[in-house]
Amino acid sequence: MIKRSICAILLLSLFLFMLYGCSAPASPSESLPQDVPDASQTDSAPESTDNSGRTDVSEKTESSDNAENSGNDENSESSHAAPSGDLQKVADAKIGDEVVFGSWDQDGKSGSEPITWIVLCQGVGKTLVLSERVLEYQCFKNETADDKYPAALYRDSDLRVFLNDSFYNGAFSDEEKSAILTSRIVSKYKDEHYTELTYETEDNVFPLSVAEAARYVCGVGTNVFGIPSDRVREENPYGTSPISGIAGVSDAMTWWLRDMGPENAKTAAVVYAGEAQRKNHNEQVYKKAGVRPAMWIVYDRSEMEGYEKGDVKPKEDNELKSKIGSLGTGVKFAFGKYDMNPYNMDGYEDLNWTVLEEYDDSFLIISEGQVGAQTFKEKPADGSSIAETCWAESDLRNRINQSGFIDFMFSPQEKDLLMLNHVVTSGEDDRTGGPATDDVLFIPDVLDIEKYFGANASIGSKYWLRSQQSWAPRIGVVYTDGSVGSDVPNKEYGVRLMARIRKPE
Repeated sequence: MIKRSICAILLLSLFLFMLYGCSAPASPSESLPQDVPDASQTDSAPESTDNSGRTDVSEKTESSDNAENSGNDENSESSHAAPSGDLQKVADAKIGDEVVFGSWDQDGKSGSEPITWIVLCQGVGKTLVLSERVLEYQCFKNETADDKYPAALYRDSDLRVFLNDSFYNGAFSDEEKSAILTSRIVSKYKDEHYTELTYETEDNVFPLSVAEAARYVCGVGTNVFGIPSDRVREENPYGTSPISGIAGVSDAMTWWLRDMGPENAKTAAVVYAGEAQRKNHNEQVYKKAGVRPAMWIVYDRSEMEGYEKGDVKPKEDNELKSKIGSLGTGVKFAFGKYDMNPYNMDGYEDLNWTVLEEYDDSFLIISEGQVGAQTFKEKPADGSSIAETCWAESDLRNRINQSGFIDFMFSPQEKDLLMLNHVVTSGEDDRTGGPATDDVLFIPDVLDIEKYFGANASIGSKYWLRSQQSWAPRIGVVYTDGSVGSDVPNKEYGVRLMARIRKPE
């Protein structure tokens, strides 16, 4: 009888062990955005791009589980301060204020310390923040045995895996994670023909883009410089990427952005000497630079319906409303910002416009000067000549109407005033001008020049018109003296923007 009891107990114990004891532990990667890649996968340029220049990233890959957590100890979860109450501070913060959220090892001595963040942008229900200091010092993409010079697409980078796995899981408690938005972000790269294209990813934590750094950070004082945390300073004398010769920031360091550099697929953008760079100061992706995470903190989800991952629902801006409401034909005013000189440290400057015409509900406006210089249409991939083109199918139209261009030129409140326009383009002789388009931003037609400027259309440099001129494939151009001519579409000329903004209610 005793033997039977013992056998029964043993069988029951074995059953319970098999039922409960062998369950696989949860992977730390389960909280990653679903499209974070395996860091070991081979890099390649995006395979397909639609006619707007946006890459198809619908195919998702699983994340690597083994990204190294170099800034977190085993007991970090218990070191988090309760975030309740902190969200109200986030909601009340103004642009440039500092808020505390999460914790990370910043001195290399006693576990994790609270992370201080700088408020970059405030929308209804959510706030964009950037770490005050450089929290890590690492590669954008690690070298592998098969690839000593890895490519620089952020979506495939080890930096992205680190931020959305080791950092996200190590720096924030479950309660804090519930307040971090999984955001749809846009990154830029250039194809083999140096055409600038974009792709999207969904991330909890991310580096800034070149445009975000230029708009929100550069030119606002010491916030721009990568001042390392004590642990980063202690562990990395960073002889590879110092910023020297700048008063007060001799110990600062470069820090990663997420856009690809233009020269080749082996470089990524950094902030160097206070400037968001992709031209002069690209970093090889397998070299080390500072890491300053950014993220959206949600403090009121009830206010975010329809704006969860993409656009920022704008807060009320009475000053902007008053300014726009007082406009009239011929009035000049500032609206939006643009980096007119990407080689200085001033960040984005005010973009100035003139009101061309006032309607019952809106104003038709044109930029006073050019906003960069671009080709109207790139040559085909095989290098052959362009036989015919029009505004509707131009690369220029696609570029200026991408979210990556509009989002970073205008604040959420300004973008809310921009209207979608039905744009009709003229042609000359037997060229019809092409089909009508629906655009937020567009460039002048030759008929606009005749109607609003006559012979006074000069802005001191050549700029494109959207009209088809004379014979194919030539497109209208306003010359430096203000006269109208034409040129082939693969030339690079200035871009003078037009838009229509609604009158505030």
